[in-house]
Amino acid sequence: MGRGKYKGRRASAFIFDLDGTLVDSGLDIALSANFTRLHFGLPVLPVLTVQSYVGDGVAKLLIRSLGHNIHTGLTGQQGLPVDEDRLQEAMKVFADHYGRHLLDHTRLYPGVLEVLARFRNIPLHVATNKPQVFTETILAGLHLDGAFRKVIGGDAISARKPDGSHLAACLKGLSVEPQGVVMVGDSPNDINAAKDFGAVSVGCTFGLVPAGMVKAAKPDFVIDRMEQLADLFPSRN
Repeated sequence: MGRGKYKGRRASAFIFDLDGTLVDSGLDIALSANFTRLHFGLPVLPVLTVQSYVGDGVAKLLIRSLGHNIHTGLTGQQGLPVDEDRLQEAMKVFADHYGRHLLDHTRLYPGVLEVLARFRNIPLHVATNKPQVFTETILAGLHLDGAFRKVIGGDAISARKPDGSHLAACLKGLSVEPQGVVMVGDSPNDINAAKDFGAVSVGCTFGLVPAGMVKAAKPDFVIDRMEQLADLFPSRN
């Protein structure tokens, strides 16, 4: 699926999301979020439920997961209250646990290595709402730390996706026009950041966000496998 005006046009740069796009990290995130719930005497949640709370950074993940009321299935204002003191304690508990277990089950999605190799002569970047230290640890652990020109985590800048300035931060120092940049991600945040910046958006349906939500955000292209990215944009090999 895609818009004809883009297909076959060379990309000046690629920006990839991390969780749900390059790496399948949902289980490790869910296990650490559930460990945090147990710390506060709350029962664990289904993995898919926790994964549905991923994408807006650790604080939002913990507010949603700690605020999930298992009796009503609701979170947020209609769920359990999460005050600032509890959130700060939860952030520390989660960070300690996740920092020790973030590579237990996290793996690259099929086709990622092949696509990165194909586009190796085009500037590649990562823009994620995940904290910088976790992002860099995962990329290094999966031997991808040298694959990207710049990696910008959610706590490395003042504004993050869906704000297009997150993408601009990745491209600082690189002379490219926004319309030549391709943002690849599995979340409406990625697609909306691309729209805000003026970039081409590619929505991934194989990630952590349900395919329907990805498509509802109306990306320029939708891919069901990472390898399909190579069919949309020519390489410079």
